[in-house]
Amino acid sequence: KEAKKAEEAKKADEAKKAEEAKKAEEAKKAEDAKKAEEAKKAEEAEKAVQTLEANQVTENVAPAQAAISNVADQGIKDSLTYRVGLVQNAINIRAQQAAEAEQARQAQQAAEAEQARQAQQQQAFASQPQQGAYRNCREARAAGAAPLYRGQPGYGSHLDRDGDGVACE
Repeated sequence: KEAKKAEEAKKADEAKKAEEAKKAEEAKKAEDAKKAEEAKKAEEAEKAVQTLEANQVTENVAPAQAAISNVADQGIKDSLTYRVGLVQNAINIRAQQAAEAEQARQAQQAAEAEQARQAQQQQAFASQPQQGAYRNCREARAAGAAPLYRGQPGYGSHLDRDGDGVACE
């Protein structure tokens, strides 16, 4: 009877060990699956960041950030976030440079328009039958020439009330 009990205890002990081994194997499989899933998410985030780096436009920032938020490893997450920050800075710098170039273009356009306006004024004045000066300030303003400065075509001392060299002010 005791041998039977010892045999049953041995079988129970073996069954228990087999069950524990099975549970340990399942836990290892679950851990391996979890690590594989984390590696997959890290790889997806890396691809998203590479896409952003290759095509540095604002529309690619959000998908990269979303992919990074799924990464569990803080070191990888920090590295990818840093790279996204560098790209965002580059995008912002290019946008600022484009805005400055546009401002410069507009300023150049305005300067050219002003030069054209002044040339047109001088041509209009030159075509007037007067003897050099506008007859009065109303005429100078109507021609768009006011104020007039001493030495400038159209200036006349009779238009400069205070004698400071600026007429029709």
